[in-house]
Amino acid sequence: MLRMLLNDIQLTGLVLFPVAFLGTFFNWTAVFVIYKLPSFRHAFGYLSSSQAFADAIHSTVFMLYFCPMVITGSEFLTEYSEHCGFILLFSYELSVQTHLIISMNRFFAAWAPYKYKIMFSDRNTKIIIFLIFILTLGFSLTFYEGTSFFEMFVRNLFLVFCSLEYSQKTGFFFFTDTPLCNAIGWYADFCKYLTIIIIIVILDISTIWKVRSINKKVRTSVDLQTTHRMSAKEINFLKQTIFQGFIFAPELVSYFILPAHLSNKWAIFFSTSFAWVTVHALDG
Repeated sequence: MLRMLLNDIQLTGLVLFPVAFLGTFFNWTAVFVIYKLPSFRHAFGYLSSSQAFADAIHSTVFMLYFCPMVITGSEFLTEYSEHCGFILLFSYELSVQTHLIISMNRFFAAWAPYKYKIMFSDRNTKIIIFLIFILTLGFSLTFYEGTSFFEMFVRNLFLVFCSLEYSQKTGFFFFTDTPLCNAIGWYADFCKYLTIIIIIVILDISTIWKVRSINKKVRTSVDLQTTHRMSAKEINFLKQTIFQGFIFAPELVSYFILPAHLSNKWAIFFSTSFAWVTVHALDG
């Protein structure tokens, strides 16, 4: 019945909406819980809240802007889709960069616990979060926000603007089709993010190894029940590490590489828009 009333592109909006809704709900819930609980008022809690905030923005924009735009086929929303694309790119960048800092936080907590207390004090952590936000915003404005308003003030400062715009024909976002913008999309997005994800995995594996080696040394001085609990925490942490790396890396390959080798619209949809929304929903 729905296929009779809506075309395939509109149906993709209906498929995306529940995923975006769950991502919005879980990520904003995480932000609220972390903010309210006193036990999270430390470096790791602040960083986790920051990442959940970035993921929440991404999911919310998809739910409130992208899905209605696709389902209704609104010309007005499509005309200004580059603003939606900018916010999505900004929140994605913020999420990945914060993810990297969280991995560094874990790494230094395991390998340099005495320096960790200084490096990731409450004050320093808040400064780091602020700097990440400012640098990410500046990077995103430089490369992706090509509005006439922005160009009017900084046209002479930057050589190029690459917008991420929605195509009603294909049903997903695309970068401005110029050689320089294609290069920016490949190197500033795919290559950069893939490098960051690899660094995150290396840091987390190093952290796991260090924690396990420390636990082996202290097992002789703790009871078996405590040792079992520590081992369970290690396993859960390892699962989390592998899972987070797993969902980000394939999403990059899926979004940037697979569409060029696909012809089916639904296959392209699941490898681009669906993958992009899902990675943030699962990260929450």
